[in-house]
Amino acid sequence: MNSILIDYLTPSGHVPIINFYIKHLNKNFKFIFLNRKIKEKINKVKKIKYFNFKNNLFLKTYQLAKLFQDFKKQKIKNIVLLSYEPHILLLLGLFIDLDYFKIFVFEHDTLNPKKKFKFFIINFLNKNISHLVYNLNSKKLLIDRFKRKAIFTNHPIMKIINNESSMQNKKIALIPTRHHFNKNNIKNFVKKNTELKFNILSKKSNIEKGLFNNFKNVKLFEFIDEKDIKNISFIYLPIDEEVYKYRVSAWLYKGIAYNKKIFMENNSLYKFEKKRFPNNVFLNSKKNLTTKYLVVKKKVNIFKYNLLLINDLKKSILN
Repeated sequence: MNSILIDYLTPSGHVPIINFYIKHLNKNFKFIFLNRKIKEKINKVKKIKYFNFKNNLFLKTYQLAKLFQDFKKQKIKNIVLLSYEPHILLLLGLFIDLDYFKIFVFEHDTLNPKKKFKFFIINFLNKNISHLVYNLNSKKLLIDRFKRKAIFTNHPIMKIINNESSMQNKKIALIPTRHHFNKNNIKNFVKKNTELKFNILSKKSNIEKGLFNNFKNVKLFEFIDEKDIKNISFIYLPIDEEVYKYRVSAWLYKGIAYNKKIFMENNSLYKFEKKRFPNNVFLNSKKNLTTKYLVVKKKVNIFKYNLLLINDLKKSILN
């Protein structure tokens, strides 16, 4: 069956995962359509076609409608969207008979109850659409509440070249806070571990506000290099429980790629990931952390994990 891979949104933070799927699945797709804005960051593959997808709601829908019309003329039915917007898919269904296609969409931050309008629209999407989810709570939500098709797939672990941890800076912790984080959890964690230094990855607006400036052992950064991730001791994820009930944290998988321990609060995502990665994921306790406690005893076999992921994904979306 001829298949098409599309990511018209292509957020910059998703570039590694887009490259992962292109690397492992490009032979299975007739064409791959991406947003031109990330062209320089994408692995060179001949079958990739780049478009200047518009930001305007109706122009974007029109562009996608034209693509779907062309797919239908070529009798291509299997469409995989690496990211999507519920309202765009709803509008698309008004112009194109989506029943003709077999459509798969990846869920990232789409099942966010705080984005009430988009969350509500999922009820009305074409029933032929299947949702690929990284979290079992998401699967249950889609099946039980929205009465939709949902398939669980593992989130990739992007292995980094020379990703062995440095032994130079054993007392630096990384706290990513780009989106949906609990400020009080961070404050409590920093206060409890005064002997550690904290690098907090933050949005520019929070840096300008001087967030956490009252802590001497905290520094805020807008960006972090791969080499700096190698030198940290561990990662602490102060995630928002409501949002992350239906998604996963890319930073958790980044931490596993670097063989780091990831500390979390006792929330639904912690319970889900602890079962899968018991040697990397740990509950934030009341005790101070010590450097001896931060060594990962057994590494995840990343090659085996990703191979199984790809094989299972092919069975789900390409048969």
